[in-house]
Order: sequence, then C-alpha cells, then structure tokens
Amino acid sequence: MYFFKEINEIDYSVIYQVQEIETEAFGEGAMNEWFLVPFIRYGKVYVLMNSDGEVVASAEYMRDFTNPQMAYLFALSVKQPLRGQGLGTKLMQKSLAKLKEEGIELVKLTVGPENGRALRLYRKLGFIQAEFCPNEYGQGEDRLVLQKQL
Repeated sequence: MYFFKEINEIDYSVIYQVQEIETEAFGEGAMNEWFLVPFIRYGKVYVLMNSDGEVVASAEYMRDFTNPQMAYLFALSVKQPLRGQGLGTKLMQKSLAKLKEEGIELVKLTVGPENGRALRLYRKLGFIQAEFCPNEYGQGEDRLVLQKQL
C-alpha cells in the first residue's frame, strides 16, 4: 500500500530519501537539498510513501510567473527496484488532481526524446508534444516539451 503526500515541511529524512531516488534517476542533474528546500517552501513536492514511511517516488513542480495557472514538472522519479509497477502513474494522477484543485490549468514538462518509458507514461496520462528543444541542456541534450490541460 502506498500513500500520497504533499511535503510542506522541511524534514531532512524525507529530503535525503527524495535526493537518493533523484540521484538514481538523474545522476548529476538530480535534485539535492539546495533545490528541494526551496521547492518545498515555494513550489510543490509530492511523494508516494510505503506503509513504513519510506519515500518510493517523488514529483516536484514549480509555477510559471508569466502564467500563474501553469505549473512545470521539474522531476518525477521512482525508486529503482519499484519502477514499472505503476507508481509513477499513481503519483502523477494524484499530483495532477491536486494541482487542478489549486487552480492550475496547464502542466508542462520536458523529457529526452530517447526516454521511451517516460514518454509512454506521459502520453498515457494525456500529455501531448508542444515543442522540440534541440540542445536544451547542452550539445546533444535535446528535449521534448509536453503539456496537458487539466
């Protein structure tokens, strides 16, 4: 059994768990405590936890200053041994519903065009491609911008 939770207090035991999952997923581009603390305070950080209180998946969002009804998914990550079990889908569904309750109308994200697993997840949830950004994170680091109306 997994529980959805918004993280809105600074708890380093949770922060370090999220950081570990992020590092598994994104390597040097992962969230760390220097980013997670401001995201908790000024953005949105959602997690799935198991019955032991262990974080198994995380999603971090920021709001767009030019369009306050838009949020950007900065990262979604699932603990390595639990990938492929629907936890990313569950976390996305719950977090998107929560954002909609809070007045968010549009969510955008970027994903590498070669990341088939993530693309399948996002497309299954109704995200569509809005843009292609060549070399977004440096030479050869292309990204697709996906978006979903809530």
